[in-house]
Amino acid sequence: MAYRLTLEGDGRRHLIYDPATSSLVEQDGDGAQIAHPAFATDGPVSWSVPRRVSPGNPGRKKDVRTLKIQMGFRCNYACAYCNQSSHSHFLGGATEDARRFLDTLDTWFRPGGGEDVRIEFWGGEPFVYWARLRLLGEALRGKFPDAHLNVITNGSLLDDEKADWLIENRVGVQISHDGPAQKHRHPEDILDDPEKRRVIRKLVRAGIAGFGTVLTRWNFSLAAARRHIEEKLELPPGTISHNTEEILLPFDAAALDCVPQGEAEHRAALHTLFREAANGESVPACNSARRKIEDFFASLGQRRPLAALGQKCGMDREDAIAVNLMGEVTTCHNTAADGRHRIGTVADLDGVRLTTAHHHQTRSECRCCPVVQLCKGSCMFLEGAYWQAACDVSFIYNTAMLAASLYYLTGLTLTRIEALDGGFIRRPGRTAAEVIRLAPGGAPS
Repeated sequence: MAYRLTLEGDGRRHLIYDPATSSLVEQDGDGAQIAHPAFATDGPVSWSVPRRVSPGNPGRKKDVRTLKIQMGFRCNYACAYCNQSSHSHFLGGATEDARRFLDTLDTWFRPGGGEDVRIEFWGGEPFVYWARLRLLGEALRGKFPDAHLNVITNGSLLDDEKADWLIENRVGVQISHDGPAQKHRHPEDILDDPEKRRVIRKLVRAGIAGFGTVLTRWNFSLAAARRHIEEKLELPPGTISHNTEEILLPFDAAALDCVPQGEAEHRAALHTLFREAANGESVPACNSARRKIEDFFASLGQRRPLAALGQKCGMDREDAIAVNLMGEVTTCHNTAADGRHRIGTVADLDGVRLTTAHHHQTRSECRCCPVVQLCKGSCMFLEGAYWQAACDVSFIYNTAMLAASLYYLTGLTLTRIEALDGGFIRRPGRTAAEVIRLAPGGAPS
């Protein structure tokens, strides 16, 4: 489905964009592809087509190279919008289970060498499980010396012992922190603790620590989150590695209250995200935002077809797996093996069936979305009201990133998207979407 994009500022241009073919051309031009020169590709590019997973066409797992180990959902925090809170009763295995996990690992995880092997340690809060994390981390580092090992933490349990272990074993650590909105995640801010700040600075200086921010209705600013963290740590601007999980995807009723509410908040989020990216406040400093824009430029330069695009999280891939210490395979690391998200076991990897996911091209909204090449389908397992809300906030975030990308390409601001040939935008009845409102003089209002 094609869309007409109106760009305004110092002049006005109309572009025609088709996400199915990554075609971007002038409406009244000669059909020449518009692309960023740094991402142009000479000659055709061949593409593989991933399985369009769905409950009726389930995915499988084999030749695993991305391993996400879920150690349990226990956490010393109780964040209002934790996407794992509904599984908090599932505490995971014991240290002896971790030993058995390692003993049987070679029977199903044989990735060979290479730096593309990725192993992640997840909780709950992973450092609640310090004994088994240490056991697993040391064994896996010894077995896979070139692999990327990573742990995601709220940072509250970090101390010198753990920091030294992370550095020695080359385990990357991402600290979840929402900047000025951290108080809505948890009453205490670890960056107010001088001892925690000292330990975190040690990890930052070692080059293994970064920060991950979730945007909620209380803060839409990636730049404000980064500034908050750097100022608290007394580090120069641009020091930290910063990423975002984008706007919160609501996995339960409590989280629905934390996403942008109504037209005014939706527009505030859209304008803030666009302005910061276009002005260089969030890009390139936020790695994930920068990569998204670069990926969009690459899609244009390579004419990447939508059929070649997998899911945002990558957990629809055959070579990516989430597993707990009992060897139970789950939809992803945010789901427990105590219900429908238990999709098999590593003892019978050939029998694993990903029946809980919905590839973006099996979603009616995604098939009619102008930003699907950037969004990549949001969360693959959400359904019902949670999916509708996730789709809405993902559309906001990725429309802002599309507008920023086009601003870099043209110097103009995306003000309107219109569906062509009787189509619509995401849902029937919506044939156009206002994007960035310009004030007199051409600046975003």
